[in-house]
Amino acid sequence: MKYIYKITGKVSLILYIFMLYQFWHLCQYGGLRRHIPMLALGIIGLVGTVVLWLISKRHNQEVNSGDNGNKKLFYTEMILLIAATLFFGGRIVYSAVPYHGALSWKLDEWMRKKEVELEHNNLFEDGVEGILMDLDEALQLPEELYIANKYQVSFDENGTIQRIYAFIYGKNEAGEKKTYLIDYDADSSNDMTVWIDGNVNGEYSDDMRLSPMIEILNNSDWTSQVEAWAETFEEQQIYEILYMGRRSFSSEEGLQYISGDADGDGTETGTGNFTQLRSGGEIVGFEVSLHIPDLNSVTPVRYIMEPEYVSQQELKQENTMQQVEDAKDTESWTVDQSDGTMYFFLDENNGWRLVITDAAAGSRFYVMEKTMDGGSTWECINDDPFSGQLGVAEGLIFYDENFGVAGITGASQSYSRLYVTRDGGRTFEEMKLPMD
Repeated sequence: MKYIYKITGKVSLILYIFMLYQFWHLCQYGGLRRHIPMLALGIIGLVGTVVLWLISKRHNQEVNSGDNGNKKLFYTEMILLIAATLFFGGRIVYSAVPYHGALSWKLDEWMRKKEVELEHNNLFEDGVEGILMDLDEALQLPEELYIANKYQVSFDENGTIQRIYAFIYGKNEAGEKKTYLIDYDADSSNDMTVWIDGNVNGEYSDDMRLSPMIEILNNSDWTSQVEAWAETFEEQQIYEILYMGRRSFSSEEGLQYISGDADGDGTETGTGNFTQLRSGGEIVGFEVSLHIPDLNSVTPVRYIMEPEYVSQQELKQENTMQQVEDAKDTESWTVDQSDGTMYFFLDENNGWRLVITDAAAGSRFYVMEKTMDGGSTWECINDDPFSGQLGVAEGLIFYDENFGVAGITGASQSYSRLYVTRDGGRTFEEMKLPMD
C-alpha cells in the first residue's frame, strides 16, 4: 500500500496537469472533437488514481507517523498543483478575453447569436412585414429601424422565402443602439440566425430608414410583375427584393414611379417624369429593386418613391466641393478622376487647381485657378501655366503663398518638366536641370 500511495499521488498530479493543459488548449485554439477523447481519458485516469490514493492512504500507517520526508514531498506536490492551477487557469481566462482565443469567440456566439423561427415565410401572404413581426416577437425590435447596408430577400414564384440577408439597427427605449445582422437560408434551417449588438458605423440618417421599403412595396404591384415573369420563363426562377435606402440613378431604365409619402413628413413630393435624365443629372429617391439574380438580361424593376431630380450642374458643384474637402485633408495634391482637375491646398483658405480646358491625343491644356475662401470661389490667375507645353499634369505643390512647383509629362510619358512660380501661380518658368 505504501508503494501504491506514493505512485498514485504523483500520477494523479501528472494527470491533473495534463487535463489543465488539454482544457487550456481547447479554450485557446478550439477543436472540441479532437480534445474530447484526451479529456475523457484524463478524467477517467484522474478519478481512478485519486480513488486508489485515498484507499491506500487509509491503510498506510506512515501517513500519520510524522515522517518529515513524506511531509516535504506532500507540500512539494501541493505547491506544484497550486502553481499549475494558477498558470493554466490564467491562460484559460485570457483565452476568454475578446479576440484572444477560441473561447472568446464561443462566448461571443453564446451571448449574441439568436435563432428565430421564420413563421411568416411567404412574401405574397405576409409581405416583408411578416419577417419583422417574427423578429420583433423574439427580440423586441426598436420602433424606428435603419439599414446598415442593405435589406435583401429572395423568394420563389409562389412567394416562399428562400434567403434573407439584412443588417438593421435602431435605438431601444433606453436610447441604446441595438443592431441585428439577419441571415436565413431555407435549405439549411427554418430559423433565422440573428447576431445582435454587433458593431455598425451607420448614423441615424433619414436616407437609410427601413420604413420606406414597406411603404413602397405596399403601394406597388410587385406581385403582378413576379407573376408576369413566371409566365414568361419556363424554368422556375428565384426572385429578389433589394432595398438600400435612398439611392441615385443616372438612367431612367427600369424606374417606376410609386406615389406615396416615403419620408413620413405628411407631404408627398416628386414626379414620375424621368425624361429629365436625358439631359444629364440624377434622380434621387427611396427605391426598392425587384429582379431575377440569375438572369442579367432581365432589367430590374426599380420602384422609386418621392424622387428628386438633381441637375448636372448641381452634381458638378457637389463633386467640386467634395474634391476641395479631400484636398484639404491631404498634404499632397489630389486629382478629380472624373475630369482630371488637380487640386492643392496650402491651408483651409488658400488653394490652387489646374483645370483642363482642352485635350487631344493624350495631351491636355491647363489653366491655373486660385481660391482664397476655401474653394467657394475660384479665380483664373494663369491661362497658360506650362507656357504652351501640352501634356498631363504630374503634380502641384506650394510651400507658401508665393513659391510653388508644378510638373507635366508628355503624352508618351518619356520625359517630364518642372515649372516654378514665385508669385503665387500668376507666372511660371521652367526649371532647367543640368541633366536630361
